[in-house]
Amino acid sequence: MAVIQTTGLSKRYRGKWAVDHLDLLVEQGDIYGFIGQNGAGKSTTLKLLCGLARPTQGEALIFDRPIQDATSRRRVGALIEQPGLYPDLSGRENLRLYAELLGLDSPKRQVDEILETVGLSAGEKKPVRHYSMGMKQRLGVGLALLGGPDLLLLDEPINGLDPEGIRGMRELLLQLNRERGLTILVSSHILGELSKIAARYGIIRRGKMVEQITARELEQKCTDYLHLRSDQPQRAAALLERELHLSRWEMRPEGEIRIYEAADAKAVGQILSQAGIAVEEMGLHRQDLEGYFLERMGGADHV
Repeated sequence: MAVIQTTGLSKRYRGKWAVDHLDLLVEQGDIYGFIGQNGAGKSTTLKLLCGLARPTQGEALIFDRPIQDATSRRRVGALIEQPGLYPDLSGRENLRLYAELLGLDSPKRQVDEILETVGLSAGEKKPVRHYSMGMKQRLGVGLALLGGPDLLLLDEPINGLDPEGIRGMRELLLQLNRERGLTILVSSHILGELSKIAARYGIIRRGKMVEQITARELEQKCTDYLHLRSDQPQRAAALLERELHLSRWEMRPEGEIRIYEAADAKAVGQILSQAGIAVEEMGLHRQDLEGYFLERMGGADHV
């Protein structure tokens, strides 16, 4: 089931497309990693999805309903940019205030549960101004959990955190997804951390969706492989499969063969040469996760 589906979603500011005809799909139960350079349009997209900005063009559906629909919006919790916290109040007091503003039933019970969930002490009376960045971000997620949403929209929740804070946030998101079944769309430019939790990715560049890809598909694309081109690709592939007992290989456009298992390039060349098949190009391709994302996002500037 599609929890979020946008078609041509666009937002224009002062003659410039911040979000440019974006098609995005988030399935129920996903942790969806939304990736892009600073200024690529991630925050604007999240604002459009939670009703903080009005689209210039296009459509966005949340739980098969327009984002303006009150029923669907009640099922969404969001943390966009920095959490709006009252610095002189404690974490509990901040949560209790927002719970009362939302008119929630049993606010004390919900606040107690949320404090436990996000790892903040229920009896802590320290003002938020004395919180660490990690504590503030966890409290921000706690605010997004008020009302028991089914979908969380989180904008850079690990930005600025130290390694311990990043690990704590990662474990919290995994817990919410696993134990509560929450669907989570999380934007970040910390690629290594996002890869530890995301089941699906969307890569955005200059407001446009470059690619949507599952974690499994990404793993396959980032696998090392031996690639070669020859003047007789079909015959070469059949010969190599038989002689080297290959099981993980594929034929690509323009006659490229990719071998995804250990294969000695020298042996491959000898087998083909003895069969009278000319090798036009051959080499080992290596690409890690970060390299793949940077290539798709358009380089390393401002990532």
